[in-house]
Amino acid sequence: MKRFLTGIAGIALFIGIIILYNFSFWLFEGSPTVPRLEGTWWGGYYETQILGKQWCVARFVKKESGQIQMALISSFGPPDVFKVERRSTDKNFAHLLFTGSDKMQIKAKQLYFGKKYIIQRLMAGRFKDFWKENEDISIRGNFITFSPPNEFAIEPLSETDLSSFWKTYVRPEESSVTPEELLLNIGFLRAHLK
Repeated sequence: MKRFLTGIAGIALFIGIIILYNFSFWLFEGSPTVPRLEGTWWGGYYETQILGKQWCVARFVKKESGQIQMALISSFGPPDVFKVERRSTDKNFAHLLFTGSDKMQIKAKQLYFGKKYIIQRLMAGRFKDFWKENEDISIRGNFITFSPPNEFAIEPLSETDLSSFWKTYVRPEESSVTPEELLLNIGFLRAHLK
Protein backbone atom coordinates (compact mmCIF):
# COMPACT_ATOMS: atom_id res chain seq x y z
CA MET A 1 0.00 0.00 0.00
CA LYS A 2 2.89 2.34 0.80
CA ARG A 3 4.41 1.75 -2.66
CA PHE A 4 1.06 2.46 -4.27
CA LEU A 5 0.70 5.78 -2.42
CA THR A 6 4.29 6.71 -3.24
CA GLY A 7 3.60 6.00 -6.92
CA ILE A 8 0.42 8.13 -6.86
CA ALA A 9 2.32 10.97 -5.12
CA GLY A 10 5.09 10.76 -7.76
CA ILE A 11 2.56 10.94 -10.60
CA ALA A 12 0.76 13.86 -8.92
CA LEU A 13 4.10 15.67 -8.45
CA PHE A 14 5.01 15.09 -12.11
CA ILE A 15 1.62 16.43 -13.29
CA GLY A 16 1.94 19.40 -10.93
CA ILE A 17 5.38 20.27 -12.34
CA ILE A 18 4.02 20.13 -15.91
CA ILE A 19 1.08 22.37 -14.99
CA LEU A 20 3.35 24.81 -13.14
CA TYR A 21 5.78 24.91 -16.10
CA ASN A 22 2.96 25.59 -18.59
CA PHE A 23 1.46 28.27 -16.35
CA SER A 24 4.82 30.00 -15.88
CA PHE A 25 5.45 29.79 -19.65
CA TRP A 26 2.07 31.46 -20.32
CA LEU A 27 2.70 34.02 -17.57
CA PHE A 28 5.99 35.17 -19.10
CA GLU A 29 5.57 34.30 -22.79
CA GLY A 30 1.81 34.48 -23.41
CA SER A 31 0.42 32.34 -26.20
CA PRO A 32 2.62 33.30 -29.17
CA THR A 33 1.58 32.39 -32.70
CA VAL A 34 3.01 33.30 -36.09
CA PRO A 35 0.60 35.92 -37.50
CA ARG A 36 -1.56 34.91 -40.44
CA LEU A 37 -0.71 36.90 -43.57
CA GLU A 38 -3.43 35.80 -45.95
CA GLY A 39 -7.09 36.78 -45.88
CA THR A 40 -6.74 40.50 -45.19
CA TRP A 41 -5.52 43.67 -46.86
CA TRP A 42 -2.38 45.45 -45.66
CA GLY A 43 -1.57 49.13 -46.05
CA GLY A 44 1.60 51.11 -45.53
CA TYR A 45 4.49 52.73 -47.33
CA TYR A 46 7.99 52.30 -48.66
CA GLU A 47 10.75 54.83 -49.18
CA THR A 48 12.37 55.49 -52.55
CA GLN A 49 15.52 57.44 -53.41
CA ILE A 50 13.89 59.60 -56.08
CA LEU A 51 10.16 59.83 -55.26
CA GLY A 52 10.36 59.75 -51.45
CA LYS A 53 7.60 58.00 -49.50
CA GLN A 54 5.25 55.89 -51.62
CA TRP A 55 1.97 54.64 -50.12
CA CYS A 56 1.01 51.07 -50.94
CA VAL A 57 -1.54 48.31 -50.41
CA ALA A 58 -0.59 44.63 -50.19
CA ARG A 59 -2.41 41.31 -50.31
CA PHE A 60 -1.02 37.87 -49.44
CA VAL A 61 -2.27 34.56 -50.83
CA LYS A 62 -1.17 30.99 -50.34
CA LYS A 63 -0.85 28.91 -53.50
CA GLU A 64 -1.82 25.24 -53.62
CA SER A 65 1.88 24.36 -53.30
CA GLY A 66 1.93 26.11 -49.90
CA GLN A 67 4.07 29.00 -51.21
CA ILE A 68 2.91 32.42 -50.01
CA GLN A 69 2.93 35.33 -52.46
CA MET A 70 2.44 39.05 -51.89
CA ALA A 71 1.03 41.53 -54.42
CA LEU A 72 2.18 45.08 -53.70
CA ILE A 73 0.17 47.89 -55.29
CA SER A 74 1.70 51.36 -55.23
CA SER A 75 0.53 54.71 -56.57
CA PHE A 76 1.27 53.87 -60.20
CA GLY A 77 1.85 50.93 -62.48
CA PRO A 78 0.72 47.32 -62.21
CA PRO A 79 1.05 45.40 -58.92
CA ASP A 80 4.43 43.85 -58.13
CA VAL A 81 4.32 40.19 -57.08
CA PHE A 82 6.78 38.86 -54.50
CA LYS A 83 7.56 35.34 -53.34
CA VAL A 84 7.42 35.21 -49.52
CA GLU A 85 9.79 33.19 -47.33
CA ARG A 86 9.09 33.17 -43.60
CA ARG A 87 11.21 31.80 -40.74
CA SER A 88 9.94 31.62 -37.19
CA THR A 89 13.04 30.19 -35.49
CA ASP A 90 13.79 33.46 -33.70
CA LYS A 91 12.23 33.77 -30.23
CA ASN A 92 11.20 37.44 -30.69
CA PHE A 93 10.48 37.90 -34.41
CA ALA A 94 9.18 36.09 -37.47
CA HIS A 95 11.65 36.91 -40.26
CA LEU A 96 10.32 37.55 -43.77
CA LEU A 97 12.08 37.76 -47.11
CA PHE A 98 10.12 39.05 -50.11
CA THR A 99 11.68 38.39 -53.52
CA GLY A 100 10.26 40.00 -56.67
CA SER A 101 10.51 38.76 -60.22
CA ASP A 102 13.04 41.53 -60.94
CA LYS A 103 15.29 40.27 -58.08
CA MET A 104 14.11 43.10 -55.82
CA GLN A 105 14.22 41.98 -52.18
CA ILE A 106 12.64 43.19 -48.96
CA LYS A 107 13.96 41.86 -45.65
CA ALA A 108 11.46 42.35 -42.80
CA LYS A 109 10.46 41.34 -39.28
CA GLN A 110 7.14 40.79 -37.59
CA LEU A 111 6.29 40.38 -33.90
CA TYR A 112 4.46 37.23 -32.80
CA PHE A 113 0.76 37.63 -32.12
CA GLY A 114 -0.15 36.88 -28.49
CA LYS A 115 3.44 36.91 -27.21
CA LYS A 116 4.26 38.88 -24.07
CA TYR A 117 7.17 41.25 -24.69
CA ILE A 118 7.49 42.19 -21.01
CA ILE A 119 11.13 43.33 -20.91
CA GLN A 120 10.91 45.17 -24.23
CA ARG A 121 7.79 47.08 -23.13
CA LEU A 122 9.37 48.00 -19.80
CA MET A 123 12.49 49.24 -21.59
CA ALA A 124 10.25 51.39 -23.81
CA GLY A 125 8.61 52.90 -20.71
CA ARG A 126 5.26 51.14 -21.14
CA PHE A 127 4.64 50.53 -17.44
CA LYS A 128 0.84 50.47 -17.69
CA ASP A 129 0.49 47.56 -20.12
CA PHE A 130 3.78 45.64 -20.00
CA TRP A 131 2.02 42.35 -19.13
CA LYS A 132 -0.38 42.38 -22.11
CA GLU A 133 -0.08 40.01 -25.05
CA ASN A 134 1.04 41.59 -28.34
CA GLU A 135 -1.59 42.51 -30.94
CA ASP A 136 0.69 44.53 -33.25
CA ILE A 137 1.44 42.34 -36.26
CA SER A 138 2.72 45.06 -38.57
CA ILE A 139 5.60 44.13 -40.87
CA ARG A 140 8.65 46.40 -40.89
CA GLY A 141 11.83 46.10 -42.89
CA ASN A 142 13.95 47.42 -45.74
CA PHE A 143 14.42 47.04 -49.47
CA ILE A 144 17.88 45.47 -49.33
CA THR A 145 18.49 45.78 -53.07
CA PHE A 146 19.21 49.47 -52.66
CA SER A 147 22.08 51.21 -50.91
CA PRO A 148 21.29 52.61 -48.44
CA PRO A 149 18.33 50.26 -47.75
CA ASN A 150 14.90 51.89 -48.16
CA GLU A 151 12.32 51.50 -45.39
CA PHE A 152 9.21 49.33 -45.86
CA ALA A 153 6.24 49.04 -43.45
CA ILE A 154 2.72 47.61 -43.74
CA GLU A 155 -0.06 46.76 -41.27
CA PRO A 156 -3.45 45.04 -41.58
CA LEU A 157 -6.41 47.08 -42.83
CA SER A 158 -10.12 46.44 -42.33
CA GLU A 159 -12.35 46.55 -45.42
CA THR A 160 -13.62 50.03 -44.48
CA ASP A 161 -10.09 51.31 -43.78
CA LEU A 162 -8.92 49.88 -47.11
CA SER A 163 -11.36 51.99 -49.13
CA SER A 164 -10.42 55.19 -47.33
CA PHE A 165 -6.67 54.46 -47.40
CA TRP A 166 -6.80 53.58 -51.12
CA LYS A 167 -8.71 56.73 -52.11
CA THR A 168 -6.78 59.10 -49.84
CA TYR A 169 -3.19 57.91 -50.13
CA VAL A 170 -2.51 55.24 -52.74
CA ARG A 171 -4.49 56.23 -55.83
CA PRO A 172 -6.63 59.30 -55.17
CA GLU A 173 -6.80 60.17 -58.87
CA GLU A 174 -8.05 56.67 -59.75
CA SER A 175 -10.70 56.27 -57.04
CA SER A 176 -12.99 54.34 -59.42
CA VAL A 177 -10.39 51.54 -59.74
CA THR A 178 -10.21 49.21 -56.74
CA PRO A 179 -7.24 47.14 -55.57
CA GLU A 180 -9.32 43.99 -56.14
CA GLU A 181 -9.77 44.92 -59.80
CA LEU A 182 -6.05 45.49 -60.27
CA LEU A 183 -5.26 42.06 -58.80
CA LEU A 184 -7.94 40.39 -60.90
CA ASN A 185 -6.48 42.04 -64.02
CA ILE A 186 -3.10 40.39 -63.45
CA GLY A 187 -4.69 37.03 -62.49
CA PHE A 188 -3.37 37.08 -58.92
CA LEU A 189 -5.04 33.81 -57.81
CA ARG A 190 -8.63 34.84 -58.44
CA ALA A 191 -10.08 31.97 -56.42
CA HIS A 192 -8.42 33.24 -53.24
CA LEU A 193 -9.82 36.77 -53.37
CA LYS A 194 -13.11 37.53 -51.62
